Amino acid sequence: MKNKKKIGKIIFGVICAIIVGVCLIIQLIFNQKTEKLKQEGEKLETLVTQTKSGETIETEYTHVEDNKFFIKVPTQFHPLDAQTIAQKYSGDMPDIVFSNEETNINVVISMTENEMSNSQINSYRIYMEEVLKNNSEIIESNTYEVDNHKVGQIKLISKATDTEIYNNMICFSYQNKLVIISFNCTKELKEEWQEVGDFIINSLFFTE
Repeated sequence: MKNKKKIGKIIFGVICAIIVGVCLIIQLIFNQKTEKLKQEGEKLETLVTQTKSGETIETEYTHVEDNKFFIKVPTQFHPLDAQTIAQKYSGDMPDIVFSNEETNINVVISMTENEMSNSQINSYRIYMEEVLKNNSEIIESNTYEVDNHKVGQIKLISKATDTEIYNNMICFSYQNKLVIISFNCTKELKEEWQEVGDFIINSLFFTE
């Protein structure tokens, strides 16, 4: 009888320990999710950043037509007209280009017709890195996730006609089509503006 009581106490103690352990794990997961939601909220609410020299850059969220993804663009930038885009970009022209007055700092959005699934993004990013490194300096390349969308990112310096261009480019799948967004500026402006570029590119979020 005493042995049964002893075994019962041991079992009860083990059950209590398991319950406490599960509660601690749940609390940890809850805290992590709460912190993530807090960080995401702060990211959405923060619309002001600075260049390296301290110039204040105000931004606002924009999106393309009815698409459910958004990205911050400096309020001082203006959309280029189709003729200017055609003159500035050869080959496949982007859909939207936001630019400063000198048109040497840009936020570029391309909604392509290329079929691309979410699971293909990492492979596409690796393929693009191999293609681009033939005539560009690859600074950084990686794949991460935003709101369950895989995002491939490549930072590089490429040669243009009379200068070099710093480019922070991301690609992702939206409605099974490839979308490319990039921040670019002349190499001379890279040090001053690259943190602003990071701020813009990292602001991407999806509502579906």
